[in-house]
Amino acid sequence: MPPPKTPPPAPPSSPPDAYGAFEEYDDRTSPGQPSMAHTSTTSTPAPAAPVSAASLGPMQASGTITPYVTRSRVYAFIVDEHGHPIELGSGRFAKAYLGEERWVESKTTLRRPVAIKILQKGVSGEDQLRFQMEKEILERVQGHPNIIELLSSGEGESPAFIPPPIRDRVENDFMILELLDMSLEERLKGARQKRRRDDLLAVPLRERIFRVLEYVIPVATAIEFSHLVRDTVHRDIKPANVLIKLPDPSLRGSQMRVKLADFNVGKVADPEVDLSMTRFQAVPGTLFFQSPEQETNTFDVLVNATQGSPEIEFFEDFYIDIYENDVFSLFNRNEQYLIMAADRTRKKILLNRPFAEPSETNVRGRVVKSVGRPADIYSLGALFYYLVSGAYANPKNLSDAFRKFVEYDKRDETNTVAAYVDHEYRTIANMRAPRTDGQGIELAPEDRFFSYKHYLDGNGELIDPVIMLIIAKAMVRNKPDSYCTSWDLRTTGISAMVHDLISLYVHYGVDPSARLAYENQNYQAPRKPGAMRRTWDKLFKK
Repeated sequence: MPPPKTPPPAPPSSPPDAYGAFEEYDDRTSPGQPSMAHTSTTSTPAPAAPVSAASLGPMQASGTITPYVTRSRVYAFIVDEHGHPIELGSGRFAKAYLGEERWVESKTTLRRPVAIKILQKGVSGEDQLRFQMEKEILERVQGHPNIIELLSSGEGESPAFIPPPIRDRVENDFMILELLDMSLEERLKGARQKRRRDDLLAVPLRERIFRVLEYVIPVATAIEFSHLVRDTVHRDIKPANVLIKLPDPSLRGSQMRVKLADFNVGKVADPEVDLSMTRFQAVPGTLFFQSPEQETNTFDVLVNATQGSPEIEFFEDFYIDIYENDVFSLFNRNEQYLIMAADRTRKKILLNRPFAEPSETNVRGRVVKSVGRPADIYSLGALFYYLVSGAYANPKNLSDAFRKFVEYDKRDETNTVAAYVDHEYRTIANMRAPRTDGQGIELAPEDRFFSYKHYLDGNGELIDPVIMLIIAKAMVRNKPDSYCTSWDLRTTGISAMVHDLISLYVHYGVDPSARLAYENQNYQAPRKPGAMRRTWDKLFKK
């Protein structure tokens, strides 16, 4: 192919006036549509460094090189007829409003709704830092279909971007996110629309499993990508942080989309990046789903510290295990030491380096638990149990049973999670077996069990042992067949969990490669509205 006779035109030295383009679009807006506030555009990249012809192919070397293409998008709040922005939701330190995205270079009026998450005024410095970290971590984990898309972010833009009614309530610090319908929590409880509620209790257990898997597997794959590709930990997995885009009932091929959001307590494992909530004493979380190290993230212990010695002597007994990668420091001291191991028998804590500060006797020391990849695996197991139990039981009750198994059973190769689950299910089956009083008369349930709890444990709806094994391997650590150990912050156990979750389809006789992401049972072809609907729309719909 011969080279072009004339080189293509060089890119403009400056981007087009976004505000002027915005005004041109606004002139086309019909009176019935909501008005828009001014937004910012993406900045023009700096000129690229010169590229030698030797490093280029013959077709590229023959003409002028344009190393990049600039496309500008503008964002704005959508306001109602009174000029107030439409609020989508609020959290501890930020609010989400309905917004809109437009392409400056587009010759059409096609627009896309977005969510504008903006920082509230008057929040603490810690919350401001959490908001900044969420932006940076969310940028880092982009590129997975089950992680919410960050379209843009900004800080200190023109005040005209914020609608006047809320300017005195929010900071000019925002994120532009893709817009989804609701959270998984709202989906389960029907918080917005009852007809959109997914009542898992109303369906048989087998069908419930398939529904639950369509929520859990996308979250699990998002966590796997975050752990193994982006080296990032979420640390707050719960139904409220799982967002859902419902299928369009008028489209037969429409599928549900599930995405993981809210990385504001996340952590980046890269030592060159300082993005972590561990600089604070506690890692926030939700009680039902937070791991044991998050539940009791920091605790004090009475110690003797000798200068130059890597061992710290402690006197108090505590029920919380100390593992490798936990952090030790003296009370009100800034110097921190990474813990290598802890010996309860000798009452010694081994540090990764000698104690460098002056010796102290009978003082308070502080241990901060490391919260990494095992926390996400635990939370995912708790979420799975929460959904599949049907009654949305408290995962902490199950965690307490697992904790007793870990504490009281021998820690050897034969003491596996699978053996524990098998023993528990055989015990329940024995409790459920009919019993007689020795004279051939079958005993009533209230006579067979010595307590009401005992009766419920033996007669409640049982979860499939295959499913319970996955839950137990996620929530129980430090066993030969667990997905991870407590101290392994670089674990790849999430991949094994994803494999086991997908294998459940095979267990129930379904080919996972041929499964639909969502079975749209509510599909109905679009039809012309009737006379009553047309009258209603004419009277009340604007």
